Amino acid sequence: MSIKESVRHWLQGALGADRYDRWNRGVRRLASLLVGGSALREGVLIRLLNCYYREKIRREWALSKEPPHYTDFRATCFQFGFGQSAFSPLNWSRCFYNAEILRDSDVVLDIGCGDGFTTRRFFAPCCFQVDALDVEPSAIATAKRHQALDKITYHLMDAVQSPFPRERYNVVIWDGALGHFPPETTALMMQKIRNVLTPDGIFVGSESLGHEGGDHLQYFETLEELAKSFTPHFEVVAMKEHAYRIGRKGELMRREAYWRCSASAERFDAQKWRSFNSC
Repeated sequence: MSIKESVRHWLQGALGADRYDRWNRGVRRLASLLVGGSALREGVLIRLLNCYYREKIRREWALSKEPPHYTDFRATCFQFGFGQSAFSPLNWSRCFYNAEILRDSDVVLDIGCGDGFTTRRFFAPCCFQVDALDVEPSAIATAKRHQALDKITYHLMDAVQSPFPRERYNVVIWDGALGHFPPETTALMMQKIRNVLTPDGIFVGSESLGHEGGDHLQYFETLEELAKSFTPHFEVVAMKEHAYRIGRKGELMRREAYWRCSASAERFDAQKWRSFNSC
């Protein structure tokens, strides 16, 4: 018997089982408080992190010569949970809509994965394997550092110019990037995506509607206008739209479109859109 077990048995005999249990819980609670800290420590840490992430977002989006190439989702998650910004839960709609279509056996291609947050937290738990691509070196470096997982392979590559890592995927995801490419590149990408999908595979993604983003090369005013990018390449096209507030004080209204495209309606019939109200 170890020394620890001997001491425990002695204390149980000296105090009795009930008194020992109460004493043991009290000691462990005190140890937890000393290690984890009190509400005061939590308040200090939250204020420090809030200041750090608030100023990081400000430096990157307001004080830089050009906006960053990807969103720091750790910062936006903190702002949603602890900050004062008017962050709508519908900001995460794209993540949930994409994730709900996934199956455990799916091999997924995530184009423009950014910092890998949505790849790791939303897509990887719902599928078998993910190839995540981004053209920005710092994005891939951040993804490998903070969002690594055995079933995810991060690739630094140009999705337009380079062949995809595999010949076949069950699901291809392309979020928030369509407007950053000219129409001729969009057509090229649609065909590349169609060619790598399995017969019942699905192409999903999202894009803002209207004139949001000064770095866009094309804009889509309506769902019908955006759908024209897909209908020449896919037999089945489903579209959905949400409107929600963005900006530090919720001063802007974003209209965001979501799509599901396929050569077959099989998975469309099995997995319907879930409904969320605009806010």
